[in-house]
Amino acid sequence: MNKLEPPSLQNLAIESLVRNKDLAIDALKALPAAFFPTLFLEAYRHRCLEILKAIVPAWPFPCLPLGGLEPDMMPWNQRVSAVLDGIDVLLAQSVGPRRCKLQVLDLRNTGQEFWTGRTRVKLSGHSPREEPWTSQCSRMRKPLPLLEVFTRLHIHDSCPDSFSSHLLQWVKKRKAVHLCFVKVTIVSVILSRCRLQYIELLCIKELEVYNTWTFPTLKMFAHLMGKMKNLKKLTLHIDARAATTHEELELGRRCVAQFTCQFLHLRHLRELYLQSPYFLQGHLEQLLRSLANPLEVLSLTHCMFTEKDLTHLFRSPHLTHLKDLCLRGVPLISVSEPLLALLEVNAATLQHLDLGLCGLQDTQLEALLPALSSCSQLSSLSLHGNCLSMATLEKLLRFTSGLSRLRQEIYPAPLETFSPQGFLQPQTFDLLCSQLFGVLRDIGCSRTILVSPKPCLSGILMLGNWTVTASCSNCLCHSKKLSFGLSET
Repeated sequence: MNKLEPPSLQNLAIESLVRNKDLAIDALKALPAAFFPTLFLEAYRHRCLEILKAIVPAWPFPCLPLGGLEPDMMPWNQRVSAVLDGIDVLLAQSVGPRRCKLQVLDLRNTGQEFWTGRTRVKLSGHSPREEPWTSQCSRMRKPLPLLEVFTRLHIHDSCPDSFSSHLLQWVKKRKAVHLCFVKVTIVSVILSRCRLQYIELLCIKELEVYNTWTFPTLKMFAHLMGKMKNLKKLTLHIDARAATTHEELELGRRCVAQFTCQFLHLRHLRELYLQSPYFLQGHLEQLLRSLANPLEVLSLTHCMFTEKDLTHLFRSPHLTHLKDLCLRGVPLISVSEPLLALLEVNAATLQHLDLGLCGLQDTQLEALLPALSSCSQLSSLSLHGNCLSMATLEKLLRFTSGLSRLRQEIYPAPLETFSPQGFLQPQTFDLLCSQLFGVLRDIGCSRTILVSPKPCLSGILMLGNWTVTASCSNCLCHSKKLSFGLSET
């Protein structure tokens, strides 16, 4: 509601109810369903705990998106306890006919539109179990629980997740409640099986692991991952050294085979992010063969792969409908033709492409230009950290001028910017920025571009509404900014 507008009759009525606890609780019996979100929101904001407790058993919708009222993982507080007390009242009433429609308590950071009123609330005539927040694992449980609680779990060695611990203890004492950790993040030096022993692995749809990996750890994790059959998004941040001895290599071969074969069970996997996956060098084909369905997002970063690995990657039948492709820090010098074929196959779907720090030179990039120009859905493109000349960058800007959706572009400073010894020459950089701006002016379209003399992205050339800001630097602590202005005619 606009602050300048007078409050509506509904808001005035809700404010009156919140000030009178007994009246609010008594009014729940006849209160229209459309009033419940506003009443709950006001009671939550003003910490009216008894009203919150009374609202839950009468909640007229299939889901209560409580997590949408907190910026992130909510802390355990009196308001959360009041809601859980209300659930206890609801469960006690479950012996007879249930008037309440509540089946899902969502504690994730979702549902903001519900509270702001920007979504149409379904009041009747639908099946709650068909709502998007319902987990697939719940449909596999017989009988269905009276209530499902959706939340995320954050396991960190130095920062215990007290909220999840409290919630887990609460759920253990209530057989009619099913706890679903839909998103799990693990930041741990030692990935322990016991950390996941109380979690129903079928519920997990997003998993992110930061860990110091060893081959035995990989083997243990593979066993757990294979049970996460509803997993849609997998992110692994690898921190480990490569095998050196014959024994380590043999152990690594067996563990990698066990890891890759588990992907056969992940039939819902759509997004795969692997940072520094050193153990896949020479074994990438095994993983690709084990993918059950095409991926929408693939990110393989900061790792050396063999030419055979990359050839199999770019020709995989499971990479034909990509939306996002990130190969940052993966040398691609010897596989220009297979990469070209991959871009051509995904031209109709690709939205984000990151080929930063891939060792691309003029000849490789120029070979990719026709394929890039046909990626009609492309909205972001990163080529920073590659060795490209001014002439090639000009060709790139002209070839991509027809991509109407392209909004974010990150390019390296031209090779001519640097001295023979590799030092940045600020005046030359300024001059070449002006020339690049002239190219965009000739093309006649408004674009926003970041030009970086270093992979740290410290040099910037921004174009938006025909205004340019160029920045060049030798390091992060020393920069020079130049401003250019041009009115659109």
